[in-house]
Amino acid sequence: MLSWLVARRACLTHEVLRRKGKIIVSWCSLCGNAAETNQHLFLHCNFTTQIWAIFLSITKTNWTMPEHTADLLSYSIRRGGSKSQKAWWRIIPHCIWWTVWKERNSRNFEDRSNSIQKVKWDCIASFYFGVKRKV
Repeated sequence: MLSWLVARRACLTHEVLRRKGKIIVSWCSLCGNAAETNQHLFLHCNFTTQIWAIFLSITKTNWTMPEHTADLLSYSIRRGGSKSQKAWWRIIPHCIWWTVWKERNSRNFEDRSNSIQKVKWDCIASFYFGVKRKV
């Protein structure tokens, strides 16, 4: 469900809340360097790109991050490679987006932040258990 919201740019990021008429000062709680938009939070944030880098390395993928989340989701579904890599790419975006969303909410609503290392490990664990469930 979250991935569907992310791809449709419907997650309640600051960007969406502003479109709905809410007055909000927007700042990314993960990096503090940009406004919190769907594309920034899930694809281009310095914090998030560190997580993406792990999975790009694991899958030996060299690419430029797409501009939109829907493009990334489409790529992950169409991606070639071995059977296991295809299965991995059906899971990777969901694991990253869910982990990033939980960390964002933890920082915004609970005033609690985890280190990037902890978030990376949480994401890797989520991926591992997602792959294990598919086997």
